[in-house]
Amino acid sequence: MLEVRDFTKYYGDLCAVENLSFDIDEGEFVTLLGPSGCGKSTTLHAIAGLVEPTDGQILLRGEDVTDLPPEKRNIGMAFQSTALFPHMTVRENIAFGLKMHGHDSTAVEERVEESLELVDMPDHGDHKPGELSGGQQQRVSLARALAYEPDILLLDEPLTGLDRVLREEMRGWLNRIQKEVGVTTLYVTHDQEDALSMSDTVIVLNDGHSEQIDTPERIYESPASPFVAEFVGKSTRFSGPVTREGDRAVVNNDDKAITVEGTGVEDGDDATLYVRPEDIEVSTTAAGAENEITGRVVNVANLGNRAEVTVELTDGNEALAHTNRFPDIDVGDDVHLRFDPERVIAL
Repeated sequence: MLEVRDFTKYYGDLCAVENLSFDIDEGEFVTLLGPSGCGKSTTLHAIAGLVEPTDGQILLRGEDVTDLPPEKRNIGMAFQSTALFPHMTVRENIAFGLKMHGHDSTAVEERVEESLELVDMPDHGDHKPGELSGGQQQRVSLARALAYEPDILLLDEPLTGLDRVLREEMRGWLNRIQKEVGVTTLYVTHDQEDALSMSDTVIVLNDGHSEQIDTPERIYESPASPFVAEFVGKSTRFSGPVTREGDRAVVNNDDKAITVEGTGVEDGDDATLYVRPEDIEVSTTAAGAENEITGRVVNVANLGNRAEVTVELTDGNEALAHTNRFPDIDVGDDVHLRFDPERVIAL
């Protein structure tokens, strides 16, 4: 469906994106994930025809559209700011894009009503954008983008600015609509929960380069670089020299020896290890287990469905662990942390 080949964009001497390549299959939901300034919006705008590449190609359904203006590409787009016309009703906003694409009045009327049904707003057609909630405005923006059946839907941080509850609700709603319509979608966000919960494929960008292109599961469970491991999800980090012991490796981190199962690091390497908080068990009693380390609790954050416990280790570093909600653990308690060698990420 979409092919991006060696896309590069300079703004003067500043390189925003360099030699970025990826493919999106028809019906796939792909997310460009990364921090501010990593090049994700530049890439999206180049695909839309709003930014001219310095180098590289953009192909849509096999056709080179690199030099085509936006109106010549059959692309739908929704932004963080919904860009709805405040003086128009919801119906008029949706109809505007259809008319711009040359649909006759009968087709426009039919598609507008279908679009309102699609986004669960059949009774809001006569409302003005200012009379709608933020979530409703985003649904109208999406309805307008989908109304003329684009080849690909581009979404630029559409959920930013919504409160947590509404954002989670909109994630589920957007995922359902995308699957129902089957539209190929490229989504841009800095929010890892958006990326992991909705995507078929995630492209992690850093400083204009691709760090990893993979499934959400592999992005989280098997990060390809320290940047991915630290940007996607929280972790406790250890580092030190490696000693191989058959299929295992032991990393000597200060006064702690961390055992790693099935890792690719070699004897004598300096390795960086990451352990996800949900993979760390917290106990007030020692078990003499493998990968057991001690420390003192410095914070307990009760988050409703779980607690997040921060532990200061003997070397002064901190570890983060998730426990059941409202644990019988207090700040100042001495605790023992344990984790399975198979759950250690080694890079």
